[in-house]
Amino acid sequence: MQELGIDQPVHVINVLDDEDARGKRSLGSPTIRINGLDVDPLARESTDFAMKCRIYRVGDGIQGYPSKDMVVAALKDAGELV
Repeated sequence: MQELGIDQPVHVINVLDDEDARGKRSLGSPTIRINGLDVDPLARESTDFAMKCRIYRVGDGIQGYPSKDMVVAALKDAGELV
C-alpha cells in the first residue's frame, strides 16, 4: 500500500477457531479484505467460513497469498484507487 501511496492502517485479526471464523467471515488464512471486500473476486460470495489454510489461484497455479494484481484490483473495486 505504501508503494501505491495509500496511507491507511492494516488491521490484523486473529481467528481462534471455526466458530470465530464464521463470526468474522474468514475464508481461511490469510483472508484479506479492503473495506470489507475480499481481494479474490471469485470468493466474494463464498460462505465457506472456517479456520483453515487458504489458497489463491494465481496465473497458471496456486499460492498461499493473493497476487499484487489481486490486491490492486480490490483496492480499485473498493474505491481506494482510481
